[in-house]
Amino acid sequence: MSRDLVARTVDAILDRVADGTYALDAALPNEVDLATDLEVSRLTVREAVKILRERGVLRVRQGRGTYLAPQSEWTDLATLIEMTLRTSSEREVGLKLVELRRMVEVGSAGLAARNRSEEDVEELRELIARLDEASTAGDVQHVVDADIAFHRAIMNASGNPFITAIMTPLTQVLRTSRWVTSSHEDVRTRAQTHHREILDAIADGDEERAKDAMRSHMTQTRLDLADHARD
Repeated sequence: MSRDLVARTVDAILDRVADGTYALDAALPNEVDLATDLEVSRLTVREAVKILRERGVLRVRQGRGTYLAPQSEWTDLATLIEMTLRTSSEREVGLKLVELRRMVEVGSAGLAARNRSEEDVEELRELIARLDEASTAGDVQHVVDADIAFHRAIMNASGNPFITAIMTPLTQVLRTSRWVTSSHEDVRTRAQTHHREILDAIADGDEERAKDAMRSHMTQTRLDLADHARD
């Protein structure tokens, strides 16, 4: 049995959740009917359902069948993100993401100011230089890459490995959100001003200034997304 086929079957089930075919408080088709609908074997269906049960997406009610669980019970962040992308607008996803980033990254900037090494500061300086170069060239791909690397470097400098682990599942959706804003030169220029303020505060070891600078950056990012993201 192919892992890719199982993964595609998981995606197919999530597609049907997104479009309302499989809804809360309604049992999914039985294994035979589900296999027919998805055009895969019963074994593949069984494995896909097992994965979604482990992620909290599906639950078995003894003697009644398999049901869709409320999203509040889902335990896999990547799956929740995928579903949000299927069912929400670009703007809605981006704004929710900024809310999460604000909660995590403001604190990580303060920790980075407290715990950073000289090597951390040098890496941040190099990444800002890369951002400048890519922005001047209008190379949005490399702007996005360097921007994500800059924020990841701050998380690494915080000295708390759990922060990076929490944010890693968001990598792809972060990249999509960055594309929305980084395509605009004025947005890139404002972001670089904030990046330099964040870097200066971290280099100076000033925790409160680093948090304030990151908070201002997140506020501006939210405004930029509201202006440029699609409904």
